[in-house]
Amino acid sequence: MKKNIAKRALSASILLLIILPFFVTTNLFQKEGKIIGFIFYICLSLLALYEILKHTKLNSVSITLLLFLSLVVWFFPSNLFFSTDTNYIFNNTKGLKIDKLREIIYESLFVKDAILNIVCVQFIAIPVIVMLIYSSNIKKYFNFKEMIIEYIIVTAMLLYIPIFLKILFLFNITNLYFLAIIFAIPIIVDTSAYFGGMLLGHKFIKRKFSLKISPKKTWEGAIISYILGFICVYLLFYLGHQLKKEQITFFTKIPQLIIGMIIIPMLSIIGDLMFSLIKRIFKVKDYSNLIPGHGGIMDRFDSTSLVAIGVSIILLI
Repeated sequence: MKKNIAKRALSASILLLIILPFFVTTNLFQKEGKIIGFIFYICLSLLALYEILKHTKLNSVSITLLLFLSLVVWFFPSNLFFSTDTNYIFNNTKGLKIDKLREIIYESLFVKDAILNIVCVQFIAIPVIVMLIYSSNIKKYFNFKEMIIEYIIVTAMLLYIPIFLKILFLFNITNLYFLAIIFAIPIIVDTSAYFGGMLLGHKFIKRKFSLKISPKKTWEGAIISYILGFICVYLLFYLGHQLKKEQITFFTKIPQLIIGMIIIPMLSIIGDLMFSLIKRIFKVKDYSNLIPGHGGIMDRFDSTSLVAIGVSIILLI
């Protein structure tokens, strides 16, 4: 066990050293830094998607088409690239205020596209085109149910992963503190669940927390992780508001805080279970061996992804 923990810690440290310069470049430097960051997040998105798509029954041509299709999420709505307001994304060196971040998140996902004049282009185009690709591969599947399950997973991931990393990019250009707390909550929840389960697992509740999806998880670990997550959401997302420090203030409204404290730790746990379920369906232990001891990108960012998306939704309240 100690050897495994050391291996995970070492690989996590190496991963951090690799990606940290991209985070800093994206936040601190001018237009060139923002463009480098944008490309970095797109590449991360494509790699994460490939790690999942390679476990499907689709051929390499179909997988390549799906990877290109995922770029729709990154470049639509196109307003942010053709509007004069683009300057506050790619030319901003002082970071964005929370109100501007809220506005950009909404504009980057839900407004009517300036070129196609369609609302939520990505949510329309991706499911339709993915269905056409699966229709042409129908003979590869044992039955219709198997194909539909895989279609739902692939369609969801083609939207979910780019949206998560697009949001992470927006947090990155806004404030490095905001980016850090998005990662901090899942780390706190996951670590406390691990050690809480190791110390107290099955001592009070004999029943498994999630036997079919993640049999090693315990109710004691989940409860401890939720309580610590609940406290940390307040400390990391709202304490700056009370201290009147704008640069470390994320939630500025009491309803946001209350919903965040209740929901965010839960989302961290659900995100882990959600990607574990997908691995169960594909019958794989990890999505890849990219990060020794951790697996692939979404093995490491499973909880972070749902926390980032959930935080963004709460921010729009």
